[in-house]
Amino acid sequence: MTFGPHGRAVPRPDLAPWAWLGLGGAGVFAAYAPVVPSMVAEWVQFPSLSHGFAIPLIAAFLVWGRRARISAERFGTSAIGIPLVALGLMLLVVGSLGGESFLARVSLPLTLLGTVLYLAGPGVTRHVWAGIAYLIFMVPLPFVFLKPLTYQSQLFDATLTARALPWLGVPVLQEGIFLHLPNISLEVAPDCSSVPAIAALAALGAAYAQMKPRPAWIRVLLVVAAVPLGLGSNLVRIILTALSAYHFGRAALDNVVHMFNGTTVFLATVVLLVVLDTVLLRLDRTKAG
Repeated sequence: MTFGPHGRAVPRPDLAPWAWLGLGGAGVFAAYAPVVPSMVAEWVQFPSLSHGFAIPLIAAFLVWGRRARISAERFGTSAIGIPLVALGLMLLVVGSLGGESFLARVSLPLTLLGTVLYLAGPGVTRHVWAGIAYLIFMVPLPFVFLKPLTYQSQLFDATLTARALPWLGVPVLQEGIFLHLPNISLEVAPDCSSVPAIAALAALGAAYAQMKPRPAWIRVLLVVAAVPLGLGSNLVRIILTALSAYHFGRAALDNVVHMFNGTTVFLATVVLLVVLDTVLLRLDRTKAG
């Protein structure tokens, strides 16, 4: 016997259904073994995609936060899960054979959702589907879609950085996406752009807004604010990197913050969301009082 919210006792599920669910999940990840490592390699290779490391952790947290409700559900099976698994595996095969890595990767959450639905039933699935769906945001968007947006973002960030640096005592000459400082020339490279993380930043706001009870208007503001907060965090990171390069030279470009800027921006956005959430909750309490 375990205890759910408000101290109410809920029955503990038998081990056998959990074992079958674990085997099913292991089977899914085994099927995607050829796909996932290449995706992780892109997270490592391209700093703007390094937020991908945080997505599975947040997805797991979303599921873990509902563990009491999951434990209270009766396990069952649903035939609806079978076509979902079949569709996901078909997309995996077509994407792998056709060289469409995005199609193959994005099918992983679909296959996993179908597996949970078939082995655990709709009762369990309704508590975990949000965490599973969140995994979509760890998949890098297609390059052909990102390329034009990324360049415009590079130019925008370079322009704002060039305007901010003189206020910090750093002389700078902007040439497109290049920033020429007295001791070093910097490029606002594609990896410095936060465009690839926009979808994930929006998802971060949505996930954070659901983590505890809040008034509806605060939830909406948190979701809406996530993207501009993330873009602002990335701009601040670029300005600080240029400032550090002016004072310390190329050594400023070899630190973890610069090499894994996607993760840095993601974590900075989390901190800013927490601050914004705290302010909004206090404002709500003040209005209610």
